[in-house]
Amino acid sequence: MTKKNNSLTRTELLELVPSAFANQQSPKVSNKYTFISTATVLDDMERLGWEPFNASQRKSRNSKDAMFTKHMIRLRNGDVGKIGDSIPEVVLTNSHDGRNAFTLHAGLFRMVCSNGLVIADTTFEQVKIKHQWYSFDEIRKIMDGMLEVVPKVITQVQELNSVTLSDDQQIDFASQALLTRYPKGNENLNVEDLLSPIRQGDRGDQLWKIFNVVQEKLIKGGLVFNDKKEKMQKLRPIVNIDRRIEVNKKLWELTEAYV
Repeated sequence: MTKKNNSLTRTELLELVPSAFANQQSPKVSNKYTFISTATVLDDMERLGWEPFNASQRKSRNSKDAMFTKHMIRLRNGDVGKIGDSIPEVVLTNSHDGRNAFTLHAGLFRMVCSNGLVIADTTFEQVKIKHQWYSFDEIRKIMDGMLEVVPKVITQVQELNSVTLSDDQQIDFASQALLTRYPKGNENLNVEDLLSPIRQGDRGDQLWKIFNVVQEKLIKGGLVFNDKKEKMQKLRPIVNIDRRIEVNKKLWELTEAYV
């Protein structure tokens, strides 16, 4: 769920990511595990001006595990300006089942397609906060570091906008981009279909536009194609949190290589 103009309320967050508000760790973790609620981190980030605009959590087959499973929350700071048609974000992931540390990624939310991008670690290395400790001063230092990255991201987006790709380069880009989701390839998908923009405003040979067109289709799905049995199929969106971040970052790294 995403609101373009308003942050998510606590009630909405409770509905979208109940695992973020667990009041204790999963009974399956060891006694060495130090419980730190995501809700505490959200409260501290709010003090620093960061508010949640998007949230989701991993589906669990066991209802008892749903309260502790991995979740992702995207936050924005009203004092941080837009980068072209995109808004800088911080992407927080965590769980209370002992399987994940708090992880913070730099991200961009593109207003046109309502599709969140995650910037590659080459732009901003992900920060992990182990469950063995936590303090407000530490999260403040981390968020200050995130803000220092914004000028670099602005420069990168400007560079992507200044680079134009030939038809052959676009085909090559789409072919390599396809491998970020399908490492062994996908012969059912036509790379030229990946390059076909959904919106008129996304038409053009600029690398930034091409990246966004391909990224949206690979992440959000919706692309119609024929399978091996000549049956009409629609590409499904990537809903797994880890997979979504992984593909996003690989796409960003690929795009940087064309600058």
